[in-house]
Order: sequence, then structure tokens, then C-alpha cells
Amino acid sequence: MTAAFDGLLSVHYSQAYVVSGDEPPDPVRAFAGQANGLCGARVPGALFLVTGRNTGEVGFRVDVVDGPPPVDPRWEEIVEVSFTALSDDVNLMDWHQEAYPLPLRESVTYRVRYCARGMDAGKTYLGEPGVTLPLDHYLLLFWPAPVGADRIVRRTSRIAAYWHDEGFVAG
Repeated sequence: MTAAFDGLLSVHYSQAYVVSGDEPPDPVRAFAGQANGLCGARVPGALFLVTGRNTGEVGFRVDVVDGPPPVDPRWEEIVEVSFTALSDDVNLMDWHQEAYPLPLRESVTYRVRYCARGMDAGKTYLGEPGVTLPLDHYLLLFWPAPVGADRIVRRTSRIAAYWHDEGFVAG
């Protein structure tokens, strides 16, 4: 396992990205025809990631593993998509386009598992004093695998249900 990123990621408008080009993907195109509304993978070489927190920092980790890991029960939301980088220059990118390099290779097809916990807490936080931040945490797992349809593995929160049912995928 390679821990490619482990820290706080700045989000705005509940967005983060994985890109192998210069620009984040358009959200409507990223989610077109998908079942899940949390990890848009329809734009080649890019992922559009939705968080519960609108603006601020979230806990975020990216791991690259050899094969499909078991589903971890600690994660409240889990979706899976396929991803193929368009170059060897692949980055996790925040809203400000601060880029964090990921050790993914061009032309390798990866299965991606996007996991979340605390999405509802992150969404409803209004700056109350005494709250320990971050409230929501995310994990991206990549492993080599054939292309497959996106799927929702686990769905528990109100905000994830909104994005699955009425977000960009509904457009």
C-alpha cells in the first residue's frame, strides 16, 4: 500500500478533484449517466469528488493498493468508479487548484473506492465554538482493475442521498 496523501484538504462548494490534465472536470459531464452522486468519473482522466462540508478543511487520505480491499465498516458512504489517467501527471486538487501528486500511471485502468464519514455533520456545521474539526473524513482507494460500472456500495447520510438522487446525476 502506498499512502499518497494524508492530511487536510481545503474544499469550497463541497468540491475536490483528481485530475490528469490542467482543469477540474465540469460537474454535469462528470456525473452524466452515473448511479452515484459522490464521485463523478465520466470525464476521461478526471474525478469530481463531493464532500459534505461546503467550505473549509476536511480530513482526506488517498491510498494506492494492489487489489480490492475489504469494505471497511467504519465508512458510512462508499461508492466505486473506474478511472484511467491521461498522463503520468495525476494530482489530487483542492478548490484553489493546489495540487498533490498521486502515484498513478497513464493508461492503467484503476478501480476507485471513494469512502466518507461525517458528511451530514460537515454539511450542517456553522462554526459553533468547541467543535473539533474536521467533522467529515474521506478516503480514496485506487487499485488496478478492468473498467466497470459505477456503483453505490453503502449509503447512509442525508447529504449523500441528496447527491445520489437529486445532485448532478439528476441533471
